[in-house]
Amino acid sequence: MRRLDFSFPGGVNDTQLDAFVWYLLPTMVTVPPLGIPANALVIRLLLGKPGIGSTSEAFTLSLALFDQLFCCAVLTEYVVFLFLRTPQTANFLSWGLNQVGGPLLLCLLTLDSYLAVCRPLLFLQLKEPKLRPLLCVAVGVATALCCGLVKISSKYKWSAIMALLCTVIAVISCCSVRILRSLLQSGPGRKELHPAKRRAFKLVLTALVMVLVHYLPPVVEYLLRQHLSYFNPFSVLTSINYTFLSWGSVTQPLSYLIRTKQLPGAPRTGSPPGGATGATQRRKEIGV
Repeated sequence: MRRLDFSFPGGVNDTQLDAFVWYLLPTMVTVPPLGIPANALVIRLLLGKPGIGSTSEAFTLSLALFDQLFCCAVLTEYVVFLFLRTPQTANFLSWGLNQVGGPLLLCLLTLDSYLAVCRPLLFLQLKEPKLRPLLCVAVGVATALCCGLVKISSKYKWSAIMALLCTVIAVISCCSVRILRSLLQSGPGRKELHPAKRRAFKLVLTALVMVLVHYLPPVVEYLLRQHLSYFNPFSVLTSINYTFLSWGSVTQPLSYLIRTKQLPGAPRTGSPPGGATGATQRRKEIGV
């Protein structure tokens, strides 16, 4: 009796499954060894901060937790696949963590920075301590539903991910433009740009680059496989795309550590004399 394949409409054979082991090998030997300690450091730093539930760092903490879970889950699923090579075990649940949770949290992080810079009054009204944790829980529920789609229907999963990515890219792009416009209109006669706005723009621009580099390529590959018949279910392109997708769990914690000057071994600048200035305090509040 032929086993149903819920993920690959054209079906896969044993040779392609054996090749998939090697296609995922670059991800397994690079992402978990680097991502697990980097995300663990970010989680430790953020859990040691008081009151992060009312700042954008709540989203950063959730993103680090998602990335840490992905690094552990993808390695576990790969080991299971080595011993039980079937189309079902080749369809990793962990990809849903990366393709849904990551873009959604980056989008929320971008919106929070946009409100802090361009809509400060509304931002202050939304500093309810429970709001951001509730949004993180909602992202977790949406990610769990998409992980369920991974095992039910590849078509529905990719349709949901494409709609999600298009929305996320549009939101982050608009926020980048608005923050840049606000940055250029800091005020007449100012020789220096507003530091909080400048840092917020860098954060939003980094989020946009991460979405385009890490999350968009697998969707493009899926569209090519759907419309071009000579694409195999697994190929070298699959290996490259999954590597790019998985490396988001490494670059995101590293970008936070570099931005906050917490990267081990990196030189740190001293704090300005006389205590924190108003601009410094503002940056701490918005988490940029």
